[in-house]
Amino acid sequence: MEENNCRVNWKFYLTEGAIIILGAVGMWLLGQIRNQADDKLLANCVMTVLLLGVTGFHLRRAYVHEELDYDNGEHVYRFLLCLSIGLVIAFICGFLPAGGWPFLVIYVMLALFGNMSTGILSASSLLLISVLLNGAAEDGFILYFVSGIFAVTLFRHLGNDFKIGIPLFLSILCLMVCETANLILLANARPDIEMFMIPVANMIISSILLLGCLKLFSSMVVYRYREKYLDINDTENPVLTALRERDRREYMLCIHTAYFCERIGRQLELDEDALKCAGYYHRPGDELPGVMEEKQFPPAVREILLDYLGRKQGIKKKETAVLICADAVVSSVTYMLEKGEQRKVDFDKVIDAVFRKMADDGTFDKCNISVKELCTMQKIFKEEKLYYDFLR
Repeated sequence: MEENNCRVNWKFYLTEGAIIILGAVGMWLLGQIRNQADDKLLANCVMTVLLLGVTGFHLRRAYVHEELDYDNGEHVYRFLLCLSIGLVIAFICGFLPAGGWPFLVIYVMLALFGNMSTGILSASSLLLISVLLNGAAEDGFILYFVSGIFAVTLFRHLGNDFKIGIPLFLSILCLMVCETANLILLANARPDIEMFMIPVANMIISSILLLGCLKLFSSMVVYRYREKYLDINDTENPVLTALRERDRREYMLCIHTAYFCERIGRQLELDEDALKCAGYYHRPGDELPGVMEEKQFPPAVREILLDYLGRKQGIKKKETAVLICADAVVSSVTYMLEKGEQRKVDFDKVIDAVFRKMADDGTFDKCNISVKELCTMQKIFKEEKLYYDFLR
């Protein structure tokens, strides 16, 4: 615990304190502009400090225990910047009609650049600040709280395929239903076109802002290492070219291992680019740490390869399990083909023997991979009998 707490330095506390002070000062000044009573103004300032303080504490705990999604733990100040922007928007919303608040985007933005719980807590805190400043009814809070949580759930896991069409449509649809139920149907007037103008405008603006937020997230997080992977996963990369010239057999084993890593990674919904890269570079041995440093491997690949290097102490990541299985199957099949060219090799028996040996050795005892995923891997290897002809 003490080692983890070292991750939180004075800059973190300074930034967190600055956001809390900004929130309290902003609530006080804007409350005076809205002519709020002194007791109401003081209560709102105290609540703002508490809300932002709890948000900061929750973020700190998630950061210390490495619970933030994607690579957000390496860029925690990115979340704090988003929180600051959200606070400014919350203050602006205090002067806008409740039907026009863009909190759907704030919920998704804070969840993507933090994690689900941190995003919901921080966005809800900002929403309460807007409600306190605006004096809006509880319906306004319920409206954005429900639609925000629904949107966060839809966008919780964005993979490399980055499929956002259906989640985006359902998020806006939920926002429309919530706006209709909590604002239009509860209005003490007969519904007319003018009542729908602000909600419709909010949905259009929220759609545009949400697309912009997702575009930013994809460029900064999802596809951040796209060019790097194109470089290091190129078989003509100098490192792989040198391996091919030095030992063609080792080079071909890496090529075939990378193929199975990518295929299984896609099937198990893992990071297939990182797995493919690990398959290419897992055999340089003592040179591997230097290669990772020189080529600036993405963190996901580093974690797999470092876990692989320490496999004698027990692997932890399921991606490493995929790499070990792919390497073992490719090596065993290649050996059997080289040893018995005149007779037919029973690939199913070879694959079963490889998995049985790893199970007996306790290879997966500390790994988070499930029995079902191991069975899926085994099935994929057995389905690739035609591919094994390339190993001859």
